[in-house]
Amino acid sequence: MEFLSNNFISDFFVLVLKWVYDLVQNYSVAIIVLTVAIRLLTLPLDLRQKKSARKMAMVQPKVESLKKRYANNPQLLQKKQKELFHKEGVKPLAGCLPMLITLPIFFAFFGAMRVLAAEQTVSFVLNAHSAGATELPSWLWVNNFWQPDSGFEPILPAASQFAAFVQSHATYITPQSLHMLSNAGLLDFSTGVVSYGAGYESFASNIIAANGLEGFANGWFILPILAGATLFLQQKLTMGQTPQAGGQGKFMLWFFPLFSVYICATTNAAFAVYWLFANIYALIQSLIVNWVYKKRDERQKQGLIEETNG
Repeated sequence: MEFLSNNFISDFFVLVLKWVYDLVQNYSVAIIVLTVAIRLLTLPLDLRQKKSARKMAMVQPKVESLKKRYANNPQLLQKKQKELFHKEGVKPLAGCLPMLITLPIFFAFFGAMRVLAAEQTVSFVLNAHSAGATELPSWLWVNNFWQPDSGFEPILPAASQFAAFVQSHATYITPQSLHMLSNAGLLDFSTGVVSYGAGYESFASNIIAANGLEGFANGWFILPILAGATLFLQQKLTMGQTPQAGGQGKFMLWFFPLFSVYICATTNAAFAVYWLFANIYALIQSLIVNWVYKKRDERQKQGLIEETNG
């Protein structure tokens, strides 16, 4: 499954994020800017999906009537449904297109954040080692932006975690950086397997002490909870405007927000920022589009009333 998050799309996101960072000098702002830009580019697809969902909702009573009428003849029911959809201009599969676009972007952004987390973490460690204890890359309540916003995660990886982190992200770390980590005594490659060096634990402890954060975790689970809550509200709003999906719809309503909480609590805060603001954007967009459709329906209804009275 590595190809889902490590591909040309994630490489492109890394390049764009670095370019935006050069302009704004803040990775969280760069992530938010790119997130909004991507959602604006996919806006036509989102509007198409919304239009399709509204049409499906309008013909749903007729679909239910067909189900009752042809309950004992599934083949004829399927034929009648196709005829109804064709007549009303409904394309059931049109609603799947935005999801086919969103999921690759989701995984690609996840991969891009892995690359940046590897580069930024190693860069911070090397700079701190050469220049002494330095200020952590914090973000609001998160002490280290490249670690999870979690009450269970340390501000800097523990020695064994750091070795495992470098091992799993070695593809994104230059050989020169690995050599410098070894020379600094922070990593040990002598056995052929990446392991932590004797100096890493005291090094990490000194940085945390210099920032006055002894005994603190990296975060408070705020980003994961907000990401899950905004996704829940977004899906709840969408379900309110579309036909009932039964038990499967209720399962998805709870599964994806809880999955978002888990993902955002176990990956770096940078990805959680992306996912949170992507959800906020989608929620605001849905509210605006629903308001526009509501006003349009009210005008059409008023026009029919005036024609009848006239």
